[in-house]
Amino acid sequence: MNTYRYVLLFLAVLMGGSCSKELKTLAPDFDVQVLQSTAKVGQPIQFDFVGDANIITFYSGEFGNDYHYADKDSIIALEKLNLSFQNQVRGQGGTAPFCQSDQFHVLISSDLDLTGVAAEDQLDKIKQAKWVDLTAKYAWSPLNCSSTNPYIAAGVHNIAEHITKNKRNYIAFRYTNRPNTMENGKSAIWRFQALTLSAVTPLGTTVLMTQANAGWKPVYEGGIAAWMANAFDLSASSSAVTMRGPLTTTGTYEMWCVSNPFVITDTNLGHNPGVAVKAYIDKPIRSYSYIYKKPGTYEVVFIATNANKDGRSEILRKVQVTVEP
Repeated sequence: MNTYRYVLLFLAVLMGGSCSKELKTLAPDFDVQVLQSTAKVGQPIQFDFVGDANIITFYSGEFGNDYHYADKDSIIALEKLNLSFQNQVRGQGGTAPFCQSDQFHVLISSDLDLTGVAAEDQLDKIKQAKWVDLTAKYAWSPLNCSSTNPYIAAGVHNIAEHITKNKRNYIAFRYTNRPNTMENGKSAIWRFQALTLSAVTPLGTTVLMTQANAGWKPVYEGGIAAWMANAFDLSASSSAVTMRGPLTTTGTYEMWCVSNPFVITDTNLGHNPGVAVKAYIDKPIRSYSYIYKKPGTYEVVFIATNANKDGRSEILRKVQVTVEP
């Protein structure tokens, strides 16, 4: 009986001592080696481990998995806003031997809001707004007054500097018709088609607007009475827009073709989480492979962590890899 009591007493002391003892957290003995730090897109890169840790976390260095944003917000910001389209000019009847120059312009504005504005008041709103003229950026169909001019590609240009984030932005084409005289020349027929507006961010390219979904609508100076019945035409098949002026006008009038508004906003992704390569309960691993989908130079970070109920200890291991196209 006494022996039994002594055994119980010994176990109680032992257990009591062990419960009060703090467990020491050892720093991980861990390193990373890369035998081939350069690879092609789509080829795996192998990271070899020396030593071990309770937990291993991986950051590839790509957007959304970048250690630099492990403890701060990562923002998807606009890098480029690319606008492209095709255009064409053709002559129409008239006595002048040449077509009017400077009739057709492309513009953008962040200073306009046509929401709820009556049709008869829209022109005043448009003319009061501040517009940036983008015409000089683009290539234009030669003004030779031919009736057989083909469409030409105007080019692709970044117009990001001309928009305002978190506001309504509008694209417009402005056609100016002057009196058809021997001095001014005769009014031409201008068309545009295949318009595309694309936003480029670190995540890739997103099409924001196309010729078909832009919602083009005409706004006439002087009212429709000052223009021909077919002054504006939106093709049902190609969504190409045609703008032309009357040959009989004695005044100078503008016709605007305005898009639906578009809004650019940045997106906050929050902190970048790492990828769990090894959990606490996993057996030791000797390597980890990863495939990059885009070329570039990436800083890869592995976080090796040892942890128990009383604390944790972690170290960082960084390597640089190059991914070629």
